Amino acid sequence: MESNSSFMPNPSPTLASSKQREILHALAGIASARINSELDTIAARLSDGFLTAAETATDAADANICFNAGNLLKNHGYPFFHLASEHVRAALDQELAKLLVLEKAPVTITSAELTLVAFSEMDDRLRLARASRALDLANADLLTALNLRLAAVLGREQISTAENPFRPALILAALDTAWREYDPHPESHHLLLLQFDGGMMLDFSPLLQALNRACIDAGVLPNLKDNYQIRKSAGNRNTAREPAADPALLKQLRQLFSTPPAVSAGTMTATEFSSPSTADGVITPALASWLSELQLHLPTSGQGLHDANGGSRRLSDMARQMPRDAMTRADETTVDVMTRIFEAVFRHPDIPQEMKDLIGFLQIPVLKAALIDKEFFFEETHPARRLISLLTRTSIGWDRSKGRSDPLYQAIERNVDRARQFDTEVGLFDELTSDLEAFLNTEDSKSAVRLAAPITLALKQEKLQDATRSATSEVAVRIATGEVATFVEAFLESRWVPVLTLAYSVKDEKPQVLQSAIKTMDELIWSVQPKITVAQRKELVAKLPALLTTLNKWLNVLKWEDADRLQFFADLAECHASIVRAPLELSPHRQLELAVEAARVAAERRLEKRAAQVEVLAPVPDDAVQQVDMLERGMWFEFVQPDASLRKVKLAWISPLKSLYIFTTFHREEAFSMAAEVLTKTFRERLVSVVEVSGFVNQALAEVFAMEPVDIAET
Repeated sequence: MESNSSFMPNPSPTLASSKQREILHALAGIASARINSELDTIAARLSDGFLTAAETATDAADANICFNAGNLLKNHGYPFFHLASEHVRAALDQELAKLLVLEKAPVTITSAELTLVAFSEMDDRLRLARASRALDLANADLLTALNLRLAAVLGREQISTAENPFRPALILAALDTAWREYDPHPESHHLLLLQFDGGMMLDFSPLLQALNRACIDAGVLPNLKDNYQIRKSAGNRNTAREPAADPALLKQLRQLFSTPPAVSAGTMTATEFSSPSTADGVITPALASWLSELQLHLPTSGQGLHDANGGSRRLSDMARQMPRDAMTRADETTVDVMTRIFEAVFRHPDIPQEMKDLIGFLQIPVLKAALIDKEFFFEETHPARRLISLLTRTSIGWDRSKGRSDPLYQAIERNVDRARQFDTEVGLFDELTSDLEAFLNTEDSKSAVRLAAPITLALKQEKLQDATRSATSEVAVRIATGEVATFVEAFLESRWVPVLTLAYSVKDEKPQVLQSAIKTMDELIWSVQPKITVAQRKELVAKLPALLTTLNKWLNVLKWEDADRLQFFADLAECHASIVRAPLELSPHRQLELAVEAARVAAERRLEKRAAQVEVLAPVPDDAVQQVDMLERGMWFEFVQPDASLRKVKLAWISPLKSLYIFTTFHREEAFSMAAEVLTKTFRERLVSVVEVSGFVNQALAEVFAMEPVDIAET
């Protein structure tokens, strides 16, 4: 498999190829081993959590259950380790088997789906869903990268997180199954999910990183932009690191600089060190003297890249005058690569000419640094390389209308002038990079003050959107069973989703409000289900006054006062009356008939809902969706305006859930926000493009082996 290309197999229509199976089963082995290494830690945290819950429980029976579970896990943890390991591996193998069948099987209804779902099971599903969702959000970037790579392995356009065999939900479910088998007491079976739902977070990032790295090592989308890298916007705004070069390319380059003499066929892929050898860290005296003299007589930054006689001061032109007899072949290679790097800068259409002139004054200092330290070509963190990358990336933020009075221009000019004094201390470039980063951070702080109001508003909007999604999910899980009365289902979707949205929006400050809203919803659903014993009906009659009072209080908060409210309570009263008046003492045969009929109706309604959901499924993620997902703070964009002109703006802020984006202009005085859906549509319609100003060094390295070199010995 070639490491410099994306793995894109061409499988048979039905079953995956042996290569696909090999990769996926290798990933399963990595996942299983990683999880096994963490099981002792997980067991210890669970034990501590159970014992803490025992201390804080208000009910003596609950405290006793938690205490016994905590001590059981603390004193006899190995069986749990064994069971958890087995269930995790079995779950992974089962999911891989599904994934390796490339054609999806038709949906069928099993006998298990024709049974009524108990409230305890429904609660467990909700706890698992909430805990899994939190982990999905916390590891969104790594999961997205792994989804794309798994899709590439199988030759599919996309794989969702729900199909990913290494998703957090699958691991949590396997651990829950192991716990239920481990502790024989049914009353403790819900405790593990309570811990996860209550905030006990597992760190899935090392596992997902390892899986992504294994895919990269296997040649699966090795250059997937920044999905695997953990250097996101806030903490790495000004690091100025370029995308990593292809390892094969770096290997070729190291051979170019370090191989023993070989016969050259006129290309640079086989290097002949026939001229005087120069060790890394030393420049031949004649070449050093020539460069220092040239550096001394370069024009000032205000004059541009031309001398007093109008001659060019580009490295590609200056190289013709270099003392060839004082240069080794490695020196010539260094000059050739540096020439390509700066020519790429000078060609870039998005870097203003004035900025190109400033950056051009670094040609000789950076060339000297590369001659002294060849790691410039191999290490992205090399001081001189970081400075070049940072300057090119920030130069597009210069406000041309302000000219040389723009603080950014002055900061770049100041550091360029200092760089021109470079002799042999490569650490000078570190100082210059730090100085420029400090300036940019100060500017960001000023911008943050201006953006405080729109960011606050955006956070409120996103919080409301997230609350709405959570509320809709809570209701959807309950009505998905098909067992909720039709009029109650309509009430929950239209009226209780807003109630839960409000409760979710204040859950951090008032968690009891959310608990109350969910409890009221569950009691409402329970109240309209059949009650076939006297005890059940007595319980219904006893609970109804409080239930109706709580329902009315919530609806008063929403100010629902129209005739539909009266109709709902009339329907509810009629339903409750029919339940209480229904005949008792049903024969076992009749009870079975009613149960089967209820299960049949529920199954039919589930099928109807499933069919309806298929019709409204979100579109398959395309390039535009992936582009928006990989955006980072600090990037620059060009938006096409209604008059066909281009407007250049910077991405100043991304909301935590990536649902809102705030852009600013050059002056940082004007800001506008854009929802993720709108931004995606804009990308899809090609009304916005990313201004790419990075990767010059890697581009130059690739050119060395892609075309004939600039042989300065012949010019």
